[in-house]
Amino acid sequence: MSSTPIALIQTGLRDLGHDPGPVDGLFGTMTADAAAAWLAAGGKAAGAAIRPQTTAMIWQGSARHPVREVIVHCTATRPDWMAGRPLAEKRAEVRRWHMQERGWMDIGYHWLIDRDGKIAAGRPETVIGAHVEGHNSGTIGISLIGGADSAASDPFSRHFTPAQDISLRQLLQGIGMRTQITTISGHNDYAAKACPGFSVSQWLKEA
Repeated sequence: MSSTPIALIQTGLRDLGHDPGPVDGLFGTMTADAAAAWLAAGGKAAGAAIRPQTTAMIWQGSARHPVREVIVHCTATRPDWMAGRPLAEKRAEVRRWHMQERGWMDIGYHWLIDRDGKIAAGRPETVIGAHVEGHNSGTIGISLIGGADSAASDPFSRHFTPAQDISLRQLLQGIGMRTQITTISGHNDYAAKACPGFSVSQWLKEA
């Protein structure tokens, strides 16, 4: 049976770069190995990990903006996009889109969730993202890999996996513990777009 405390431990291990596998609340072999690696490292982060910078405030120049909202997106890629490639390579490709094709300073999202539920940090949470025009200050952007040919009214399960569902809920829970978010929305709540390919408000009711 899954356990919320174990899921929170898994989230912490993952954020420190010690891969516990899916954040599913089950203390399996990968979680045990990740915990052992964390202990062996003296409670420190894994040296090669892409680690988030977490805070309840994000900065733009000298101005500070309290984090109040998380906005969910999708990459609008097909289910087999870069199949079998590491998440780090997929992150690099999305970053390339944003920097080379759009001229942004970095990847626009703060987090990416792959088809298997693995999570990669994008732009640090301490830095304002580039994910919704006019709504970047005080928000954190999460993007699910997938969502090609989706519609704003589609159910989550039509374009995304159960592993992504679990990881998104766990990631939102973790963000909520270190910030004071009051709203969780989708890109399509602010623009005439399908993104993220489902109704976030409806999806939240299905928990």
